[in-house]
Amino acid sequence: MFKVAVSTYPLLEIDLSIIEKNIKVLLKKCASWHLHPVVVTKGFLADAPLVYLFYRSGIRSFADSNLENLLYTKKLLPPEVRLSLIRLPMKEEVEEIVAQGIIPFVSHWEMVEALSCEAEKQGKVLPLFLALESGDAREGFLPEEIEEMGDKIDDFPHIKVEGICSTLACLSGVLPDEEILERLVAFKKGWEEKWGRKIILSVGGTTFLSLWEKEKEIKGVDEIRLGEALLFGNDISRGRNIEWLESGAFTLKAEIVEIKSKEPDRGKETGFDAFGESGFSPEAGKRKRMILALGKQDSDEHQLYFADENAKIVGATSNYLVIDIEESNRVYQLGEVVQFQAGYGAVLRAFLSPYVRKVYHW
Repeated sequence: MFKVAVSTYPLLEIDLSIIEKNIKVLLKKCASWHLHPVVVTKGFLADAPLVYLFYRSGIRSFADSNLENLLYTKKLLPPEVRLSLIRLPMKEEVEEIVAQGIIPFVSHWEMVEALSCEAEKQGKVLPLFLALESGDAREGFLPEEIEEMGDKIDDFPHIKVEGICSTLACLSGVLPDEEILERLVAFKKGWEEKWGRKIILSVGGTTFLSLWEKEKEIKGVDEIRLGEALLFGNDISRGRNIEWLESGAFTLKAEIVEIKSKEPDRGKETGFDAFGESGFSPEAGKRKRMILALGKQDSDEHQLYFADENAKIVGATSNYLVIDIEESNRVYQLGEVVQFQAGYGAVLRAFLSPYVRKVYHW
C-alpha cells in the first residue's frame, strides 16, 4: 500500500534557472581548463527534472554512489550517455553493472576479478576506474598496490582500465593542493609509460576547482566530478561561496506548529538525545521558541540557513525543528510558513524523505 501525501509542507522548492546558469558557467570554465565535467547526481537522487536539465545543457557523463539512481538515469537518457558508479560496488551488483554497462570505481583486485569473470560470462569488455587513495583515508588502492599488481590487469581480457580516480575532502577533510595534483598526474604518466596505453585521470569533487581558479595551467587531469558547485554555487570543504557561481537554488519551507515560552528544568540530570548526541545547553530563564513540523527525517538542521538573524536554531528531533526567537523582532504566528536556504546535506536528506514535497520552477 502506497502512502498518499496529504500535507503541503515541508516543501522543497528548486529554482532551475539558477542551476542552469551555473551549468553554463561551469561548462565554459571546464572547456577553458580542458576538463571534462561529470555531474554527480546522488545529492538529488537523480530526480528526472534535474537530470533532463543537465543533459539538455550539454552534460554527457553522470555519476552516482547508488546503482539504482544510475539505472534510473539510464532509462531517462540516450544510450551514449556515460554512467559511473563512484561508490565501490557490492558483490550482488556485479551482474547488473556488467549487463547495463555501468563504469565502476574499484579498490580491490578481488572485485576486478569478479567483474572480469562476469564480463566474460556475458561476452563483454567492461571499462572501469581504479580508485587511488591520495590522502583522505577513504576508499582506494594505495599507489604501491597498483604498481606492484598492475601486471595482473593483463590476466583479465574482459576488463579495460579506463582510468584512475581520486576523491578528497569527503572524510578526513584533506584538501587537494598542487602537490597532491602533481602526484596524481605523475602516477598517471607512470602508468601510461609502463603499460603503453592512455588512461583518464578523474578527480572529485568541487573542492578541486580552487586549483584551476588560480589561473595556473594544469596538465594531465582529464575530468572533474561535480555536484555541490553546480547545485549550490559553493565549496563547503573550504567554507566559501564560489563568487562566479550563484547560490539559492533550494528553498525549504515548513509550518510553525507551536510558539511558547519555556524553561528547561536545570535541576535534572541530562543524558543523550534520541540520536545519541549530548543534550544542548540552553540559555538561562524562559525563552520563546517556535517549533516547526520539520525534523531530522526530513532535513539536516546544520545546513539550514534562516533569514532572521536574531533567531537561532536550537536543535532538531526526528520530526521537529526548534528555533529560539526570544531576541527576534519579528512576530511569528501559529500556522505561518517560514523558509530556509538549504545546503547540500539538507537537500540530500529532503530528497530522501517521502514526507517532503518537491516543486520545480524557473
